[in-house]
Parts: sequence; structure tokens; C-alpha cells
Amino acid sequence: MRYSSARIRYLARQIFKRATEEGVFDVISSERAVINEIIETMEKYFSLEDEVYEKVMESLQKRSKKLIPGSMEWEIAFNKAFEEEMSKRLLK
Repeated sequence: MRYSSARIRYLARQIFKRATEEGVFDVISSERAVINEIIETMEKYFSLEDEVYEKVMESLQKRSKKLIPGSMEWEIAFNKAFEEEMSKRLLK
């Protein structure tokens, strides 16, 4: 995971603060419970992103046509595969 737990907690508190200030949602339970739910959601999303990244990297390495990492062609192939895999998993 690319973010520390302290960073995720900080971001969750900022999201909560901004969302309540702007009236995005009303808190009917405790603030702590909402922040914990935001943290859990962020951690699940980042974990999913990491899984997808690994899967896409493996699939790019297994291709018959070897792409040079960092090249324009590789970037396009990576981004396309990454977006497709994330879409599949998020829609489940």
C-alpha cells in the first residue's frame, strides 16, 4: 500500500470535515464511526489498486510482443489494461 495508516487517517478526517461542512451528508452515528468507515473504504480501494497493478504488470510481461517499460506504447497498454481491470472489479 502506498499510504501509511497515519496518512489514511488524516485524509479520512479531512474528507469527513469537508463533507460535513459542505452538507454532503449528515452524521446520524458517531463521528468516529464515520471516519472509521471512510478509512476502511480507502484501505480496500488502495488494496484493490495494488492487486490490479500486480495483475496488469504480470499480463504485460507475458505478452508475446515485449513492450519497453516507460515507452509510449507500454504506457498506453498499461493504462488501458489497468482501467479495464479496475472497472471489472469495481462493478462486481
